[in-house]
Amino acid sequence: MPNGGSDCCGTCWFNSKNEGKPGYHNSNKKGIVLCTIRNIEISDPFYTYCINHPHHNPTKISVPLGGIYTGEDRKLLVNAPDNEETRLALVELLEKIEETPVNEYPAGRSLDEEIIVQIGLLLEKRAVPKLKQIVKFNPLANPVGDNPFNKNRIITVGLSIEVLAKLIGNEAMTDLERLSKIGLTTTNNYDPKQDKFAPIRYHVIRGLKNCDGKEAINLLIEGLKDPHQEIKAFSKDILEEKIGEEKTEELINDINKNSQKTPRNNWWGFWKQNK
Repeated sequence: MPNGGSDCCGTCWFNSKNEGKPGYHNSNKKGIVLCTIRNIEISDPFYTYCINHPHHNPTKISVPLGGIYTGEDRKLLVNAPDNEETRLALVELLEKIEETPVNEYPAGRSLDEEIIVQIGLLLEKRAVPKLKQIVKFNPLANPVGDNPFNKNRIITVGLSIEVLAKLIGNEAMTDLERLSKIGLTTTNNYDPKQDKFAPIRYHVIRGLKNCDGKEAINLLIEGLKDPHQEIKAFSKDILEEKIGEEKTEELINDINKNSQKTPRNNWWGFWKQNK
């Protein structure tokens, strides 16, 4: 198996060498590898990936979805297509996403996640009603039966709230505010490894980049108090864009002073100990 994962073009049923069947059976066959649904030559098939692979796409959806990625770190190689056929397919597939996830090969993004990301990139507003439903999913919903890959809906909800804010801005504020608090506690013994909901709060902050007004600023200020350092850093960056570096620095200094006076919320002390 290639180090980057077996969900590669080399084992895909849309690999011209594989004649419609997934697997390694024709890997030694001479000739070029052509993606039959994208009409693109794949020069390094065992280190090239897309979401149409059978590991993520067991129903054999043949409309090209998302981009093509390469290498063990899966960098974008070819941008996703943008045409009405693809947009309609993305919206239809989004509608099929249910609260209960399905088990899926764990490398790269899942099919559901790729659908949501591509809708955000395409600014496809026909997806708004379904995204409003997805952000209300139980983030800890598990697949039926065994769950060998620890699948849940945390990333799905996180991506959905970010994309929803990108599409409708301040109209998403109610859900942004609700999810900005998820997983937060008043305990001093914060462990980022145990913070299951940090990805959702992270995507909330990223979504707030598309919002304006007092409510958005207040949520970003609360983000400066988040115990997770990455969330705090993104809050700072976005606030600087919205209100300027000087005002943001004043806010951080005020938070630091108050935190030192109140050990219960001493995130500044935690950062100094763990930086």
